[in-house]
Amino acid sequence: MDAPDPRVIPPLAALLAFERAATQLSFRRAARDLSLSPSAISHQIRGLEQQFGTRLFVRGARSVRLTADGERYLAKVSAALATLDEASRDMLRQRGETGGELWISSLPFFTSAVLLPALPEFKRRYPQLTLRIEATHQYADFNSSRVDVAVRYGREHAAGLKVEPLVQVRGLPVCTPALVKAGLRTPADLSREVLIHVTTQPRAWPAWLKEAGLPHLAPRGHLWLDSVPAMLEAAEHGLGVALAMAPLIRARPGFGKKLVAPFAFEPAQHETIYLVSRTEQARDRRITAVRRWIADAVARAS
Repeated sequence: MDAPDPRVIPPLAALLAFERAATQLSFRRAARDLSLSPSAISHQIRGLEQQFGTRLFVRGARSVRLTADGERYLAKVSAALATLDEASRDMLRQRGETGGELWISSLPFFTSAVLLPALPEFKRRYPQLTLRIEATHQYADFNSSRVDVAVRYGREHAAGLKVEPLVQVRGLPVCTPALVKAGLRTPADLSREVLIHVTTQPRAWPAWLKEAGLPHLAPRGHLWLDSVPAMLEAAEHGLGVALAMAPLIRARPGFGKKLVAPFAFEPAQHETIYLVSRTEQARDRRITAVRRWIADAVARAS
């Protein structure tokens, strides 16, 4: 059998960009999955189209779709990448590099409120396993990263992934006791306060206010931060009212003292936090151990 011609095989980065964009039918979502910019994804795909002398995508104003050549190429590229992934995992398993190590991608707030307090228990149960935890809002790319398990807020459908509900969460306004003493008694009183937002959840406060019957409430101001831990810390400093995740917020150290829930109102609307793993690893003993540990940690935090 002749050796492959390296001049014909495109760079792996271009193949990954094409596979993600073709699977998601979105350059933006592909960029998010690969931690790149949409322009970088577009550049990689243009390079492939120039190399092959054919269009792989039909680009619309707000969407893209595969051409017939793109459809045929996706089938071959997906199979090749899956083969490379499995071959690499086999090599790692043979060398024992994954046997005692497991990578978790988790939301920053879930990491601090649920996982970190439960780590001593994990080490007692599974002293032979080493956890590597990445606290991030970015969705884990199971195709091109070493992530074994991800904890995510809201569900995104993806082929080849097992998605299991962990806990239902609702928005719960929290603030310092000083704001309550100053007169924050009902949701309508929020008109005198600063609302603290997380940039990744711009609709959280508007949705909560709508359920509270106050869709047009205008607060004194807004403060935007890039993570839930930063938002809660700002609330602890008396900078405004944050919208936390109940019931998990009750596991945060200082809840009830540094932060309190000023209202009795609870919205009916809820979101779900999910545990995500690869379907083919469903019986992996490491995954089973971590799944059981996270479920127990959620039960304690709730």
